Amino acid sequence: MRWGVLLGALTLGAAEPGYLDPATCTPCHAEIAASYAKTGMGRSFGRANDVPALTQFDHAASRQRFRVAARSGEWFLERQPFGDERRMDYAIGSGNHSRTFVYRNDAGLLMELPVSWYAEGGGKWRMSPGYDRADHSGFQREAGDACLFCHNGYPSAANGGLAQGIDCQRCHGPGEQHVRERGPIVNPAKLSRERRLDVCLQCHMESASRTLPEAVRRPGRGVFSYRPGEPLGDYMTFYAFTEGGGEDRMTVNGAGYGLLQSACFQRSAMDCVTCHNPHKRQAGDAAHFTQVCRSCHSNTHEPARDKCIDCHMPKRRTEDAVHVVMTDHRIRRTLPAGDPLAMLPERHDRRSGPVRLLYPATLPDNAETRLWRAMAWGDGKALAAAVAEARPKAAEPYFALGEAMRKEGRKKEAVEAYRRAGDAGALALAAELLLTWGNTAGAAALLEPAVRRQPDDTRLLNSLAVAYVARMQVREAMALLTRAVTLRAEEPISWLNLGVCREAGGDKAGAAAAYRTALRLQPELARARQFLERVTR
Repeated sequence: MRWGVLLGALTLGAAEPGYLDPATCTPCHAEIAASYAKTGMGRSFGRANDVPALTQFDHAASRQRFRVAARSGEWFLERQPFGDERRMDYAIGSGNHSRTFVYRNDAGLLMELPVSWYAEGGGKWRMSPGYDRADHSGFQREAGDACLFCHNGYPSAANGGLAQGIDCQRCHGPGEQHVRERGPIVNPAKLSRERRLDVCLQCHMESASRTLPEAVRRPGRGVFSYRPGEPLGDYMTFYAFTEGGGEDRMTVNGAGYGLLQSACFQRSAMDCVTCHNPHKRQAGDAAHFTQVCRSCHSNTHEPARDKCIDCHMPKRRTEDAVHVVMTDHRIRRTLPAGDPLAMLPERHDRRSGPVRLLYPATLPDNAETRLWRAMAWGDGKALAAAVAEARPKAAEPYFALGEAMRKEGRKKEAVEAYRRAGDAGALALAAELLLTWGNTAGAAALLEPAVRRQPDDTRLLNSLAVAYVARMQVREAMALLTRAVTLRAEEPISWLNLGVCREAGGDKAGAAAAYRTALRLQPELARARQFLERVTR
């Protein structure tokens, strides 16, 4: 997860100016548009049509069973033993390697579904990345802007806040002025090698996933604020461990990371488009890739060897989506040891440690640079020193500091850092810490002005309600939670807290109804089941 994403997740529909419906490009670029629509990027996100059949998939760790049901032209993912289901509204991924499905909840947010379809072995259903565990997120994991950044176009007024796949403008920049005034538009082919690489690396520079502090979006930059042609380092910086980090990593979005480690890249002027035509699907085109290799290595092997990539860029299993097999873009003289297709266990830990700058290769040695590196590292002492030196105005560094201090058990420093971040999520975390040592007055004083500023934020409403219940202000808490479930009726934690509030007020029947609603929305919510048993026995 990338820092800068951890503040309150943006709701879908935060439109970016200057972007238009990509269909506007088609009349002038019909051939390219038709060809591009067949590529993986062109099919990276869209309506969940033609969902592969799934009659039964049993997940041993959670003891849950899944199946896909088709009704009236729509697809639903059903889950047992809970007997709940969600409509499969959209698919993330082209299907070349996988497709993960999401549904839109009543608040307009996209929520990930627990099982995905993978192309390996002719096609199979398995748990979505990160879900192969007993306590997985069920239907409650948000697929927010940071997730969609690399799988979809930018949200704009032209697409109603949700694009339908990566479109022309991700590489060429916003097209409104170009269409309306015949003004200039970015042509990556005319950029310098570095800026041309940046266009690809915005999504393909992932050095690791979940197990490494991989990248930091610069504080103050929005998720969708990168523009082709600008230095990628002005938008995001990438990191690796200084020691023992395992440079030989393979992730779904790590093609650029592998390429930049390759001698072929380092000793030539090649870049991504040397091998790939972004406007044309080239999957399985071994002859084309061999021709590219022989343009530099004409005498390396006898002409009969016509599949260079089989030995020098073998297929490997990715560590972040363990059912995905992709081409390793780290070009090698010899194959790595071991079976590159051997099954990997899914990891759920998060490593930490001192980091070094990975991309861009250099940055000025100043307070800002030291702050970004400290955010990637996540060490409380280093981050506190960097924040004190840089004195940032943006919220993200303070949120990162709060997270570091909380993990290190330094609660007072964490509260202060969260308070300075000022985001709704940060204030809710600060209040939670205050409540842990019984400072209900402090929690309420922190949250009350925040709720007045953001009366529709359900995180704040829930947090303040918890503080009020602890202070026996049950009526005030009831009002906040009633508002929360009205705003987001599919949020189980609000119903759980409403049940607690009703129970505290002596309304056991109302509490039971709220707990049942929470369980209907999230059947694995153990506290709701425990509290329901308490009020109904």
